[in-house]
Amino acid sequence: MLSTSSPAAPSTITEVLLVDTDIAAATYGPSLRENYRVHTAGTWEAARQHLIRNPPTLVITELALGGASGVDVCRQAKALPVPSTVLVTTSDVSRVPDAIEAGCDGVLLKPFATNLLHARIGRLLRGRLTDLRLQAQARPVPGSSGTNRLWPETACPNCNHAGVTSFEFSSHRRSWYACLHCKQVWVGRRQE
Repeated sequence: MLSTSSPAAPSTITEVLLVDTDIAAATYGPSLRENYRVHTAGTWEAARQHLIRNPPTLVITELALGGASGVDVCRQAKALPVPSTVLVTTSDVSRVPDAIEAGCDGVLLKPFATNLLHARIGRLLRGRLTDLRLQAQARPVPGSSGTNRLWPETACPNCNHAGVTSFEFSSHRRSWYACLHCKQVWVGRRQE
């Protein structure tokens, strides 16, 4: 007897590469597997090989990888023919300006709650989908799909250079900012 069932639909599960040596990654990795196909890498070389062989939709990388940097992972992911969306995690805010320059789409400061990670991933993936739709229609993409935001008229309080980037909210009234000119970070009043 022949089966009359239709062929299986192609997988729509989002591929995620999690690059982290921190034991904390083991705590949120399983919750990510509930909604995404998660691959893990603990070194820059393993991450690089995965990016070449199987480019993911989303890369979540720690900035401190021991002997390498998540900034290198970010650059590699953004150099792909279809660039991955990149979320960097760190407890060292002084590394954030380099990650923003490398093209990261979002920053999540450690420690963070798992629900915040899921919310940030959702925002990044929705933004990516919007950008891809606009590109398919040959319409310009109005800025990054990420959660980082450039404030061209805001001056850095350290070097007075105009143009700073907000990358994380510390509360509903305060945000983290980075100046890519002097590489300084600070918390300031949240802009809307």
